Amino acid sequence: MKSRLLIVLLFALPLMLQGQDDSLRFTRAYVLSHQVGQLNWSRLPSATAYRLYRHYPDQGGYAQVALTVDTQYTDTLCRIVCDDTVGYYVDALTAGGSRRSDTVGLHFRDTMPTTGCRLRLATVENGRIVLSWYPSPDPDIMGYYICSGTPCLDYDTVWGRLNTVYRCPADLDSRTEHTFRLLAFDSCFRASRLTSDFHNPVLSLSAAPCSRHLQASWNRYIHMPDSVGRYCLYYRLQGSDSLHRHCVSSDGPFTFDLTVDDLAIGSVEAWLHVYNRSDSLTAASDTVRLLFDRGDTAAYLRLSTPVYDENTPSVTLAVQVDTAFQGDICHLMRQDDGDTAFHRVTTFSRGSRWPTRFTYTDTDIRRTAFRYLYRLEAPDVCRQRTTQSDTVQLLMPEVSEPAAYFSNILLPHDPEHNTFCPHYLSPLSDGYSLDIYNRGGLRVFHTEQLGECWDGTASGRSLPQGVYIFRARCRHADGSDITYKGTILLIR
Repeated sequence: MKSRLLIVLLFALPLMLQGQDDSLRFTRAYVLSHQVGQLNWSRLPSATAYRLYRHYPDQGGYAQVALTVDTQYTDTLCRIVCDDTVGYYVDALTAGGSRRSDTVGLHFRDTMPTTGCRLRLATVENGRIVLSWYPSPDPDIMGYYICSGTPCLDYDTVWGRLNTVYRCPADLDSRTEHTFRLLAFDSCFRASRLTSDFHNPVLSLSAAPCSRHLQASWNRYIHMPDSVGRYCLYYRLQGSDSLHRHCVSSDGPFTFDLTVDDLAIGSVEAWLHVYNRSDSLTAASDTVRLLFDRGDTAAYLRLSTPVYDENTPSVTLAVQVDTAFQGDICHLMRQDDGDTAFHRVTTFSRGSRWPTRFTYTDTDIRRTAFRYLYRLEAPDVCRQRTTQSDTVQLLMPEVSEPAAYFSNILLPHDPEHNTFCPHYLSPLSDGYSLDIYNRGGLRVFHTEQLGECWDGTASGRSLPQGVYIFRARCRHADGSDITYKGTILLIR
């Protein structure tokens, strides 16, 4: 029995050796998912281990992936290959060297939808809108696309899966509400769905002209993770180190009224913080400053050096007002000799714009005064502040003693002596009169007009030659009232 079995084994052994395959080849290769492939190859009896090599389509050659004693390997790609083939081969390590297998290719296609990102914050930092979000969980995300408005308009691209912060350009107004939406895109440039809208917090301050009643208002902040918990308005009054806070719930109201009673406070500075329910996230608005006086005071007021006219007498000044001044009036003020306060001389009214330069003549002048001081004053629109020009001074000239000169002869046929007119050596004020009488006491001429002369006639008829009497009454600029009397010899 044993000999018969031995004969059978001896006869079958060559046949068994002949049927065993000593070639190295892939027996099965298939794609499990868009990123995972399964590889199986035949076992080589003399092999002690196997080295698996992989070739990406954009690489110049093969690179070792694994060293294993098994005849199968599950390869998870380190990056996505979109609709292209990855090549593989195996080296069997034997005592006599190595033997290489055939080459196999796996065709990968990314059919998985791209998972989007989650919004985090839209806030303002140093006047710039800063967007942040939570990354997409997909490992092959190449970046994020940011668009503005609804519908989505082209804006900017951020590269890198973990690059989840974006600073908007400096020219994007952070005090205006903007709408942002994001999408993620993978290495195949397949895009996720757009996120919901999210907006930067915007605070505005307003006050009616010349009012100290301030209203702060802000927009509703949406899509904050963990939802909005509260809004807090922070504000500081000019000249104060105290920081005030006013908080409201997520339902608002989204306005706050403030009355500033102290007129010395010219501005208010404020900003808004939005907190989520756990106070773990904070979105901030830009800092807003409101000026109560609105810059309505004149930047400059100017008066030229006064010019005195002895004959009138009067004073002329050149006036210049800031052309950008929005106030409607400007006062010319004067301080008289001996006074301690200025009084108003006249008021100038503004047209569409203040004239660049104009003149004013002051005729309310006393010759006996020592000096006059002038300045301009312009109240602002709210009548709370007044701009003043520099003060200019006029020193009056010395007044001589009252005196007058009277001719004592009248020659009607002589061009140089054909009229009789008093000549006053010092200026007159008012109350002037001139009377001419004949020797019988009859008045033949009368005038109250300075410069009107007697020509030796009465009612258009020539008077006879002889001696006539004159009386001239006048009031001088120094206040003296003098009556002059004398005789005139009329010669024909």
